[in-house]
Amino acid sequence: MADDKPDVARLVDEAAKALGLPIAPEYRANVILNYERSLMIARPLLEVELDDELIPGPVFRP
Repeated sequence: MADDKPDVARLVDEAAKALGLPIAPEYRANVILNYERSLMIARPLLEVELDDELIPGPVFRP
């Protein structure tokens, strides 16, 4: 993930438009805040470098 801070407000607006999901103006600020928090939580996982030669684990099928 780049060190630049993304324009979260624009991400929220564009994602809502793409999904056809209206966001009421009184909730927009909280949606943006939650999106920013989600990015902070995901950042350490996205920064992990994975080897291209990794083999996925087996799939359990009952």
